[in-house]
Amino acid sequence: MEYKTLLVELGPDTGCADRVRLAAGLARHSGASVTGVTATGMRLEPLRGAGDDAGRYAELARRQLLAQGAAASAEFHRVMQEAAPEVSCTHRLIEEDPGWALAREGRLADLIVLARLPGLESLPVLVAQTPEYVMLEAGRPVLLVPPGVRSLACGHVAVAWDGGREAARAVADAMPLLRRAARVSVISAPAADGGTPQPQAAPAALCEHLASHGIAAAVHAVPGGQRPGPLLLAAVRELQADLLVAGGYGHARLRELVTGGTTRTLMRQSDIPVLMSH
Repeated sequence: MEYKTLLVELGPDTGCADRVRLAAGLARHSGASVTGVTATGMRLEPLRGAGDDAGRYAELARRQLLAQGAAASAEFHRVMQEAAPEVSCTHRLIEEDPGWALAREGRLADLIVLARLPGLESLPVLVAQTPEYVMLEAGRPVLLVPPGVRSLACGHVAVAWDGGREAARAVADAMPLLRRAARVSVISAPAADGGTPQPQAAPAALCEHLASHGIAAAVHAVPGGQRPGPLLLAAVRELQADLLVAGGYGHARLRELVTGGTTRTLMRQSDIPVLMSH
C-alpha cells in the first residue's frame, strides 16, 4: 500500500511552503496527488436586524478572505510546480473553521499533512487546536510537520509503542513509510494512561509483527519515572530519528490538557515530523 491521496493544510504560517514541498516530495515518491486546503474560518454573515452597515462589513471581510484564499492557491500551485511538476494537484477554498474543514476533507485522503503546533502554552487550553481536532475527527493519519522541514526523510523511523489501540493504528497507517526506512526503532514507551502495557503487546512482539512485513526493527527501551512525552522526545533525539510514529490519544481530554499530555507534548515540541493516528 502507498499513500495515493495527500491533503495538505495551507495557512499564513512561515512553514507553509516547506510543508507543501514535503507533501510534493512524498507524492512524487508514491505516485500520489496532492490537495491543498485553505480554510477561511467561520462564514461571515451579518446578524439579523443589524442593519445595512453590518451587511456591507461582512461582505467586505468575506471578499478579503476570498482574496487571501486566491493568493494561497497561486502560491500552492507555484510551489508544487517548482517541487514536483509531474504531481497532480488541486486547491480547495472552504469557508469554514480550519479544523472542521480539514477533518471533513481529510476523510477521503490517505494522509493529512498539517502544521505542527507552536510550543506548549503556559496555561491549559480547553479547546482542541486544529491539528488535535483533525486527528480526533478525520479518522485518517495526520503528519505534523515542524517549521523548516522541507522533506520527509525515512532513513531512521522511531515508533512509540505502548501496546495501545491508537499506537497499533499508527503503525498500520505508517506502513508505507516503515517499508522505506533503512532503520526502525521501537521505543518501549510507558502507557499513555500511566498503566502497565499488556504483555502480549510487548515491543518485541511488535518487532516480530514488523518482521512479517519484511521490516527489521530493534527495541529501544527508555527508563520510567518521568512523563512519557519528554521521555519519547529525548529518545528520538538520542536515536537521531527522522520520523516518529505514535498513537494520538484523545480520551480524558480535560485531564490531558491540564497535565500537558503525551499527545499534546509530541504535537507541540517534536523537532521532527510526527505521524499520528487515533
